[in-house]
Amino acid sequence: MTLSILNGFLIFSIIQAFLFAGLFSSKKCRTSADMIMVSWLLLFSLHSFLILVNLNNEISLLFQRLPVNLTLLYGPVLLIYVNELRSKIIDRKRFILWHFAPFFIFSALTFLFFDNSSFHRILALSGAVSGLLYCIITLFVLKGHKKQIVDLFSNMKGISLNWIGKLVNGVVIIWIVVFVLVILKQLVQIEIPLNWFFVAIPLFISYIGYHGFKQQVVFQSVQNEGARNKQTEIEVENPLINQEQTRLDDSSYKKSSLKEKDMEQIFKSLENAMKSGKLFLQANLNLQELSENVKIPQHHITQTLNKYKKQNFYDYVNAYRVEAFINKLQKGDADNFSLLGIAYDCGFNSKSSFNRVFKNVTGKSPSEFRKNIDINN
Repeated sequence: MTLSILNGFLIFSIIQAFLFAGLFSSKKCRTSADMIMVSWLLLFSLHSFLILVNLNNEISLLFQRLPVNLTLLYGPVLLIYVNELRSKIIDRKRFILWHFAPFFIFSALTFLFFDNSSFHRILALSGAVSGLLYCIITLFVLKGHKKQIVDLFSNMKGISLNWIGKLVNGVVIIWIVVFVLVILKQLVQIEIPLNWFFVAIPLFISYIGYHGFKQQVVFQSVQNEGARNKQTEIEVENPLINQEQTRLDDSSYKKSSLKEKDMEQIFKSLENAMKSGKLFLQANLNLQELSENVKIPQHHITQTLNKYKKQNFYDYVNAYRVEAFINKLQKGDADNFSLLGIAYDCGFNSKSSFNRVFKNVTGKSPSEFRKNIDINN
């Protein structure tokens, strides 16, 4: 790959990162997560600029080492971004102290040992290890997030953070390749150019910029709704404040005062709200809204569904939606409306989630299920 092509990719990356950073900064309802994304984009821009300068100028070894130090920042920034989207309450000072410490330490050491080849090997290897480690940590955080939200929401659109999971999986592959190349260079003196990596930078920036701009803080709407109901006498916990207590584990259930008869009564109240009130038709129904409707604390609803019915909130509500969809098919609604239109009427809000849920419940796709009904009729 020629130098002019590399320069073109790097310049494009710098401009692109600045444009996206400007878009995030100009959002009317900016969140702390948006500003962290701005920092992430500016980090990409700075990194690309330093690489561009290194490629086109004869500069000191010290300046050549600086871009390598920046690789120690990507993981911590990604992790704090995910935590902000999840409204995870963290001690930012302590987080910065622990997670950004390697960057500050290596930056200080770079000024002392910038001409030491052994130190450069350690620095390069540390950057690769840090990238892999934070990707793994982020994947575990996302896994925990998905386990949590199924007990809080009936629809996953915009809150599952699947795009970050795909992003991290892609980054893991890149880091593994970089890690292998660094090992080959440092241990057996085989050097394979990393010029191909520059091609991925604009794609990476486009991906995080596009999806990040659309992304909202997961518990933002629930938090705002909870604030409006602070003065009511209904006992409702805000998932934003008490996320970990909302989804109880087995040890917590053992300490709970709820007995089998209590859970049976709670479940009857839930069934009545679903069947009579048809709450499942609300596309954005969440645990807080159901709790307010039946006047039962959220953690009691969660415990009842998890222990009494062996279901989470997401599966419980969507089972009603699937049942409503099937009833409409049997009445012949599919003759006048599309399957997706009927699904939306039943409370689903995306085609992908509808198809996935329907197949999980019935074992068949919606179109296959309809064909069976047509054949039987």
